[in-house]
Amino acid sequence: MSDPARWSRVTDIVGTGAVVVSLLYVGLQVRQNTAAIQTSTSQEVYQQNQEQGLLVMESAEFAEILLEASRDLATLSPIDSIRYHHYLNVSLNTYEAVYTNALQGTMESDMAAGWLDGLGGLRCKAGMAAYWDRQREAYHRAFRTAVDSAWAVAKCPE
Repeated sequence: MSDPARWSRVTDIVGTGAVVVSLLYVGLQVRQNTAAIQTSTSQEVYQQNQEQGLLVMESAEFAEILLEASRDLATLSPIDSIRYHHYLNVSLNTYEAVYTNALQGTMESDMAAGWLDGLGGLRCKAGMAAYWDRQREAYHRAFRTAVDSAWAVAKCPE
């Protein structure tokens, strides 16, 4: 084999090796980026949930609304009813975000599974079923199906 042919073969091997190393590096970067996105999404959902919880803990007035709603929705004033229904909407929006991110793989799977396992329990919130019946079309079709499926088997404490 002549020198030019030998060098041509060596450069082909080196070039192939460089492509393989580049692909491995890109794969590693994609994996790291995916993990970072999943962690960020999980943290955002956790923070949103914490903010909703703080609303209840820091506002005795809103805690009273939740307590009253759990006893008898009909006794809520019109303003308290609006506030309570907005609270239900925020709860559903959080679950919808978790569901969508779980489908897209942009949320840590264990955290998403934990949230989605609790989807049936939403039905047990006072007024949620009535709210859902009125507002379900405002949510993504796949999420509506997931909620309906979870609620079909949900058991609420009496």
